[in-house]
Amino acid sequence: MTRAAIPGLEAPDPVLEAEIRSRLNDVETTLEKAVRADYELLGEAASYILTAGGKRFRPMLVLLAGHFGDPGDPRLVHGAVAIELTHVATLYHDDVMDEAQFRHGVPSVNAKWDNSIAILSGDFLFAKASEISADLGAEVTRLLARTIAMVCDGQIRDVSTSGSLSQTEQGYMETIRRKTAALIATSCRLGGMLSDAPPEHVDRLERFGEALGMGFQLSDDIMDVIATEEELGKPPGQDLRQGVYTLPVLHALQNGPRGRELSELLSGGPPQGELLDRALRLVASDAPLGPARAAVTREVRRAREVAAGLPGGPAKDALLNLTEYLAVRCGAAT
Repeated sequence: MTRAAIPGLEAPDPVLEAEIRSRLNDVETTLEKAVRADYELLGEAASYILTAGGKRFRPMLVLLAGHFGDPGDPRLVHGAVAIELTHVATLYHDDVMDEAQFRHGVPSVNAKWDNSIAILSGDFLFAKASEISADLGAEVTRLLARTIAMVCDGQIRDVSTSGSLSQTEQGYMETIRRKTAALIATSCRLGGMLSDAPPEHVDRLERFGEALGMGFQLSDDIMDVIATEEELGKPPGQDLRQGVYTLPVLHALQNGPRGRELSELLSGGPPQGELLDRALRLVASDAPLGPARAAVTREVRRAREVAAGLPGGPAKDALLNLTEYLAVRCGAAT
């Protein structure tokens, strides 16, 4: 699946869109080669979620950021592949920890095989990403290793607060900054680095990516509450079901009588069945979603302010278009 198949993510400029789509096809081909393994089961499991689809959001950011330097640099495709392998590796491990049953509309690796296969396949993908980054130079290897460490930090924070009703908004925001926004920020920085963009643009691209990544996760948090299974590719309420209490939940817990009802409902552990349905209705009311949407708006506007310092042109317009997409999809203002 290429980005052209995801409504709302197309670049406003048709020439740029065609170019990015072509380079993403190169990414797909390189991904397929990168996960080949001598042992058939390892190759099948490692490629399983990659072939199931996905937006290729992070590789697309690498390629877009490359337009602030030399967009034709062949290293960009390999950098995009390393980023996607890293991302998918984290999904394999996340699904084990969350006991998730689906990913991208298909059974997760741990559900199709078992936890051991999922963990080892994720490790294999991390190793392949490291191998590719080593060919791109020590600076890229260092950046990717630092990012993986930060993602692990964020994941530990997430696990340690699972099912906790005392988590603060500040603590949650720091968790998603590390767990989600860090890799998106690195995607943007890497595209600037590998295309030899001016250092000041590389730094600005990274700051843009962090704000975009925060908005991306906060928007996803809202969509998990309000979207349909068809839109999500998985049943809604996954976060609640797994004891991950996102920003809409944290605000819902403060919502007077409804908040007290939700607290009592969650005090017995992550809800299932009818209890989950009731919890979703409590969280999806206007009072909790208003502050959550306002948080998306803040991050989107921060991203746009950072992007204002980048050179004008189709690539900058495409980055700004992404910020609008994240806000509109979850009902936030831009």
